[in-house]
Amino acid sequence: REKREREKRGGGGGGKQTKKRQGRSPSSLVCLANETKRGAEGFSYSYLVVMISQFLIISLRGDTIISRDFTGDVHKVKTTSEVFYRKANRWSSDHSEEESPPVFCVDGVQYLYIKIGGVYFVATSRKNVSPALVLEFLSRVANIIKDYCGVLNEESIRQNFVLLYELLDEIIDYGVPQNTATDVLKRYLLNRPILPEQLPMKSSNILAKREGKAPVISKSVLSKDTDGKKGEIFVDIVEKLSITFNSSGYVQNSAIDGSIQVKSYLSGRPLVKIALNEDLQIAGRNDQYSSYGSNYGVLLDDCNFYEHCNLDNFDIDRTITLNPSQGEFALMNYRTTREIRPPFRVTTSLNDSAPFKAELVMKVRAEFAQRIVAPALTVSIPVPKSTISVSFPQTGEKSKQGQQAPGTFQEKEKKISWTLKKVQGGSEHIVVARVSLNSESSVSLKKEFGPVSLQFNLPLFNSSRLQVKYL
Repeated sequence: REKREREKRGGGGGGKQTKKRQGRSPSSLVCLANETKRGAEGFSYSYLVVMISQFLIISLRGDTIISRDFTGDVHKVKTTSEVFYRKANRWSSDHSEEESPPVFCVDGVQYLYIKIGGVYFVATSRKNVSPALVLEFLSRVANIIKDYCGVLNEESIRQNFVLLYELLDEIIDYGVPQNTATDVLKRYLLNRPILPEQLPMKSSNILAKREGKAPVISKSVLSKDTDGKKGEIFVDIVEKLSITFNSSGYVQNSAIDGSIQVKSYLSGRPLVKIALNEDLQIAGRNDQYSSYGSNYGVLLDDCNFYEHCNLDNFDIDRTITLNPSQGEFALMNYRTTREIRPPFRVTTSLNDSAPFKAELVMKVRAEFAQRIVAPALTVSIPVPKSTISVSFPQTGEKSKQGQQAPGTFQEKEKKISWTLKKVQGGSEHIVVARVSLNSESSVSLKKEFGPVSLQFNLPLFNSSRLQVKYL
């Protein structure tokens, strides 16, 4: 009887306690989740639920476009944006143009950011959060904004700020990420995006064909087709090259980091089948294609696939099946270090024109087909610290397009760069720079020249020869 009476008294007290907890404010619920509890083993552990204190989108000028304060344990939003912008743009003590790392700490506050689409995506926290997790979350938020707004830039973010605040309320709650699935978020949104102004599709395709570019797709997953189409899906292969040449123009080592990007606007998640090269070989994968040998077909060192892919027939006929969700995602990420044919070949020569002067001559040749055009090519090379000035004489030889490459000298970084526009396949470009030094030229001084780096965007071309056969 005494035991039953104690249970009744304990049950009544428990009911009141539960009712009291249900009536707490959201902020006290967050504090409750962080309470330290003692387990049966005798040691204490805590539930660290709060991950992000603030989320901001800041322009390159330092203006705060979007801001959310979830916990209130950091500075005010205005102070946070000022501290971040000042630290991100003046990372070194000498006020040089060195970029700040993606994660840094100021006065006990962690700042984590990515730069994409001409804006900064920033997250702050006083907790010891995982940098990889937060940076991946910021990247995913940027992809979601691109899925809903069509394009990701400062203008589209300002035009759709109401929609973005609605998205943030569904994506993150009290600093904890809740959902980053594009399809699921569509169910809870009431606003519609304001799409950017664009040319008609026929005109844009004509311009893209002239310049060798792929058509730019700026479409929202919330937009409905008015011409009776059920939906569209776009598949692109994007590759990043890292190649080292010697002075004669031969490749010493090379690496390709690539991905197959899928942008889906299909409703209802239908079954999609994507076929790749039949001669595709992946190191360490036991399948029938390994019998071709190490020098046959497309060779990859490593790869990983989208989590919802069905790879039952991949080892048989190199096909991937999936039910794609709406939005943009990476179907496959891969890497290869095998010998490739570079899209550009660079040869350099360095001569002594005078005791305190050196003449640098570089020849850049486009090794791809003539029908392909690179919109822009930037060639840069570091020069010795003893460089006083650099002049760019006219070579007298012009490219097939009839243009002369303009050169610039960045005195703080001690770097020379040239910018070539609309580089057509098969063309050659010669750039010359005369460097004035404050010390006499020597063999050790010549070693301070280089390495040469090229930055370019080359549509409709991939060096790995990986292809999507059919869809």
